[in-house]
Amino acid sequence: MKLAGSLIVSCAILLSSVPGFAASGGWQSDGQGTRYWHVTPPPGQCNISQAKNRALRAGIYRSEIIQQDDNVIVLRGLDQSGDRREIGFANIRGCPELDGYEDGRP
Repeated sequence: MKLAGSLIVSCAILLSSVPGFAASGGWQSDGQGTRYWHVTPPPGQCNISQAKNRALRAGIYRSEIIQQDDNVIVLRGLDQSGDRREIGFANIRGCPELDGYEDGRP
């Protein structure tokens, strides 16, 4: 039991010493008792929550990330009729939708 406690303390110390770990975002409060997870993407990249919001505005609900790399973020979700749909966004600031990227066909 002592070993598990010291292991937890050691991990906490190690993580707190990693530069930028605490400053990179994480749990934030809205001032009304609600906490949410928010990590700001590096400058010039697409924020995942922004991509999900844009997918929602395009009519895709319950979206999940199926591909993410330096160039593109692809989400899959359900449309109003319950059919699966995919939508792609460029991994740049503003998350512009990729024209012609419907259902995974670039």
